[in-house]
Amino acid sequence: MFAFMNIPLLPEQASEFSKEYDVLFWYITGVSALGAGVVYSLLIYCCFAFAKKDGVAPKRILGSNRLEFLWTIIPLMFFLSFFVWGVRQYDVAINPPPEAYDREYTVVGKQWMWKVQHPTGHREINEITLQEGVAVRITGTSEDVLHDFGIPAFRSKFDVVPGRYTSAWFKPIKVGSYHLFCDQYCGQGHSQMVGKVQVLSQENYAAWLEGIYRVRDGKNPADGSPAWEGRKLFLKLQCLNCHNKESESRAPTLEAIHKSKRALQGGSTVVADDTYLRNSIRNPMKEVRDGWKPIMPAYTRAQVTEEELLNLISYLKSLKPGDLPSRTESSPAPVGAPNVPDSPVSPIPAPTTGGAR
Repeated sequence: MFAFMNIPLLPEQASEFSKEYDVLFWYITGVSALGAGVVYSLLIYCCFAFAKKDGVAPKRILGSNRLEFLWTIIPLMFFLSFFVWGVRQYDVAINPPPEAYDREYTVVGKQWMWKVQHPTGHREINEITLQEGVAVRITGTSEDVLHDFGIPAFRSKFDVVPGRYTSAWFKPIKVGSYHLFCDQYCGQGHSQMVGKVQVLSQENYAAWLEGIYRVRDGKNPADGSPAWEGRKLFLKLQCLNCHNKESESRAPTLEAIHKSKRALQGGSTVVADDTYLRNSIRNPMKEVRDGWKPIMPAYTRAQVTEEELLNLISYLKSLKPGDLPSRTESSPAPVGAPNVPDSPVSPIPAPTTGGAR
């Protein structure tokens, strides 16, 4: 229905609860439609069958106890079935399975955004990334006014209230991207308080946790991931001074380096796997890239710990074409920044770099 207009009748069934919910929804809709059809059909029939004919009024019907009993009991049975079935669904919706408590996410609503904190420490804004087939629990609150965390594809929504915590749970069953809405009017920017729910396969979710899988158009790894920490260290160590995407750079570009073939001095080639990336940082003279001078300094454990090294490697693995940030000194000044100092203070000389990174 409405397929020619690309308008689905209902959102996708992307969670375990959504299938059971839709069965109950269609049952109530069907019974209500059938009941309305019977009532209106009888009404139309009686309008013609018992109309005044040839000036003679129809015989007056004083009532039937049997008929009144039937039209009371039969609808009551259907209404009770709605209640019993609905209570069972409600019980499922508010009682997470035990495994969901091992993956508890926190959501904070704020005019007008959703701030999401993963149990692993990852952070997202207006987006939440989940693993297919894994039950999760969401605990939410609000910083200002009443909001409502709603995911139509999961058939789930719950209020996030200032000063208290509310929760819900769901188990995604279908890989894809789904809408996230605020289902409670919360002010002028309510219509912009939207986001995405990304459901990934087990393999892709593991890569996302590490920061080497992209589900967005942004160029930065997920906040809190090893690649995110590695990016901060990459900039702190000033590796960008040499490993940049400018034509006069003093070292090879690192974009799309992982699993690529690298030509070495002497005519051999090597695949840029994790071991190669590690050696390039710890012992760069072991395998020197063909066409480049061996000026890369070695970083010992005193300079880069093993944990930091793993983060750096994760960042390098995450780099795709166009991902390397621009060098600060070659970036344009922020809008509104003065071109000439306001006071006669001598400018601070630019720091000199000691060697290639």
